[in-house]
Amino acid sequence: MKVEALANAIEKVQEANRLDLELLAISVDAMKKTFPDSDFSDAASLMNIDQTEAVLHLVEEHLPEWTITLKGRADEIDGDWHCFLRRSDTRDNDAIIGSGSGPRLALAILAAVLKASMLKAKS
Repeated sequence: MKVEALANAIEKVQEANRLDLELLAISVDAMKKTFPDSDFSDAASLMNIDQTEAVLHLVEEHLPEWTITLKGRADEIDGDWHCFLRRSDTRDNDAIIGSGSGPRLALAILAAVLKASMLKAKS
């Protein structure tokens, strides 16, 4: 059930063209169900300031000290962004790696954190 909520959120993020409060709420709710001891409460309030900051907050709270690698083109209106989350950038054998892509930077990061969360829940 917990992993299903994450899978559903990942599917919705991958289908989206923009990150809105509803999609962020679905994602945060799935993470809360899977990791009830983690605090994701500030993500929604940060969404009013900046989408990317809101999603980076999820990484900071849920995957502290993880390395974020971003690839994409800033000059594209609907770009092709890729995000990779890993425990360390000095090893190639991390057991959990989150990867995500999307037309917006915030969506790529959100997909990566949800995927890393799913792998973390399964381990």
